[in-house]
This record gives sequence, structure tokens and C-alpha cells, in this order.
Amino acid sequence: MICARCDEPIGQGEEYVTVEHHAPTGPGTTVVVHAERCQPIPQQKYPTLRHGK
Repeated sequence: MICARCDEPIGQGEEYVTVEHHAPTGPGTTVVVHAERCQPIPQQKYPTLRHGK
């Protein structure tokens, strides 16, 4: 399994938590995350500059 928060594998024997995300327009989804808070993957907060245009 892959942790939805840090995008790292959850090893055999490691504790994890299942989280259900409900969606107003669809069926929703269930994800797994490490039981101990892990470092989230970095996310881009602003658009990149396009040089030459």
C-alpha cells in the first residue's frame, strides 16, 4: 500500500489508518495513511513561469 499523505510505501507490520473521503457528486474514495503523522509531499502553490513566451 502507498500512503496518500507522503506517497511512500506502508511496510508490512506498519500501522496505518483508512480515511474515507465523501464526494458530493460521486462515490467518494477510501485512502490509507501512516498512523504516525508523516511529512506530506510538496505541492506546487503557484504556476510556473513560461520563459520565451
